[in-house]
Amino acid sequence: MKCDFNFCVYNQNFECYLNEVGIDALGMCKQCTVVSLQEECLEKYKTEQLQKILCRYRDSKKIM
Repeated sequence: MKCDFNFCVYNQNFECYLNEVGIDALGMCKQCTVVSLQEECLEKYKTEQLQKILCRYRDSKKIM
């Protein structure tokens, strides 16, 4: 089964490796289990992502 939620532990290259999954009324997988990160890793990744977004935003403003 195809899976677009990359943060689920069952997602491997956008394929769910479970044999069966349940889908709820909203179309969401009932077996979805989100990857947990240690707090220091989470803060590091959030900071890195925010910096990338801000750089792209500043670069796009230079073009205009």
